[in-house]
Amino acid sequence: MSNTLHQPLDNREAEQLKTFLVSSTDYYLHQFELIAQGKKYSLNLAAVLFGPLWAASRNVWVLFWLLAVTDVAALVIIARSLWGAELYPEASLALGVGLLLMFRSVGGCVANRLYHHYFNQWRINPCQQCGASPQRIGIGTLLMLATYPLTIYRFSAPNVAGFVETFPTSRKIASNTAHGIDAAVDWLTITFEGLFDSITWAIRGMLDFLELLFIGTPWPVMALLLILLAWKAAGWRVVLFTAGALSYLGFFGFWDKAMSTMALVGASVFICLMIGAPLGVFAARNPRFNAILNPILDLMQTMPSFVYLIPAIAFFSVGKPPAVLATVVFAMPPMIRLTTLGIQQVSPSVIEAMLAFGASPRQILFKAQLPLAIPSIMAGINQSIMMSLSMVVVAALIGAGGLGYDVLFSLQHLEAGKGLLAGLAIVLCAMILDRIIQGRHKRS
Repeated sequence: MSNTLHQPLDNREAEQLKTFLVSSTDYYLHQFELIAQGKKYSLNLAAVLFGPLWAASRNVWVLFWLLAVTDVAALVIIARSLWGAELYPEASLALGVGLLLMFRSVGGCVANRLYHHYFNQWRINPCQQCGASPQRIGIGTLLMLATYPLTIYRFSAPNVAGFVETFPTSRKIASNTAHGIDAAVDWLTITFEGLFDSITWAIRGMLDFLELLFIGTPWPVMALLLILLAWKAAGWRVVLFTAGALSYLGFFGFWDKAMSTMALVGASVFICLMIGAPLGVFAARNPRFNAILNPILDLMQTMPSFVYLIPAIAFFSVGKPPAVLATVVFAMPPMIRLTTLGIQQVSPSVIEAMLAFGASPRQILFKAQLPLAIPSIMAGINQSIMMSLSMVVVAALIGAGGLGYDVLFSLQHLEAGKGLLAGLAIVLCAMILDRIIQGRHKRS
């Protein structure tokens, strides 16, 4: 590798350079040959004189922004020495000019090397722009005009205009919009009261059944069933871990609350699977629907988890059903995304082979795409479980109970020990479910 770097440019590479450079070919041919021979730095006077504009013309935008930032910093010092000498006594004209020259000189020293790096990228992908472009010079000029004056004015003028410091707006815009949202929520609450009551009833019934299963079942029976499930799904190592984790939950008095948390998580994950998997399948088979769904999923994943409690309380009051719904909204995006990804990653050759044998779209979905996407779907279920468990503390704010209530109570009363024990119990619940699901996936 080192031998090839120190060899002079051959004829083929020289022709490529001429095609790439368009202008100033003799200078850059010589400089690139020196770089190929091992010379690291050389001064580019054009880059020193024109700074960001040279970088823009040659499509070296990294150097453009670096020089633009350093130019603005030096120009701010110069402007402070001229406009606000009393306010900024440390600023001096000599310091600003010196920094400007120093930064430009450093940019000129690395310009040729960065341009040579861009040439190597162009050789791999000749579709990239090359040569000096007046259009790029215009873009660079516009960017400098859009950023330099206001930034220099903001950081150097003694008295800055209000519209520069703060965005010009009115408080009435936010308040009127908030009142409009409140009115819409009130209308939806009254108009669809029957629908919301039906959803609450269905979720409460599911939770009652799961709590009866987890809490109503004698704890030795439930512990034995979980240990058997761990052995069947993942083997003896997970059995030992599950037994130890269940012992922790029992000895520290978290058994009933842990089982209540498991019931809440189970209901949330079940709803995520019933809604998320079909949506993921439909999104994978319909690109237009997938394009519409992706921004919605981005919103669901980036919205702070506390915000989900607001519509949950508005439409469903407080208690476990709204906590389940808030958890579902928070935990569903991974289920949809990973289901879509799993189906999209099925090899096209498999689908072509099935089409060649006359398979229908339904047969392709159920006989090929879904079976091959099972690992990705299982990862989606796993992520939904983890995110549901991470939501239990937030859901405790609206009456979800379980282990999240202990953490919330400890936070409110500054009981660090109790809060850490309850938090560790939540972690162990998550790890039990994760080890069982991952073990099942590895075995299959």
